[in-house]
Amino acid sequence: MRFTRNNQGLSLTELLISIVVISTALVPIIGFYNASLRQTNATNQKSRVMFLAEEEMEKFVSIGYRDPSLECFATTAGNVSFFEKNEFLVKTQVVFIDPMTMELPTLYPVNNEDDPNLKRITVSVARKDNQGGQVDLVYYKSP
Repeated sequence: MRFTRNNQGLSLTELLISIVVISTALVPIIGFYNASLRQTNATNQKSRVMFLAEEEMEKFVSIGYRDPSLECFATTAGNVSFFEKNEFLVKTQVVFIDPMTMELPTLYPVNNEDDPNLKRITVSVARKDNQGGQVDLVYYKSP
């Protein structure tokens, strides 16, 4: 006696088993894909913050020591400015520094005669929504 099998289609059980096997394989792959997209986006945001901080710092590096935008007499807070650029907040600070201690001078300069000939320039950049972290760059400038 010969048994013949009807091969005209799949049974419902075979179809359900194949769906479960395929789903089990695809779920982790989709999870890795989403994690990769999030990581790429975070790296992109950090790069944009760093690039803007370097761009702002380059402006200070390229000007002279006695430039009016670097004036910071009479207050230990120095010359501080805040501004927005696109979706970023930028803070710049220029203060006199004692070259021996690398700290603020005990007697802060009020005119050119008291100038210790060293300024610390700090540029801080962060996104307005606090995504992507904050970057602080420091540069020391002398005449």
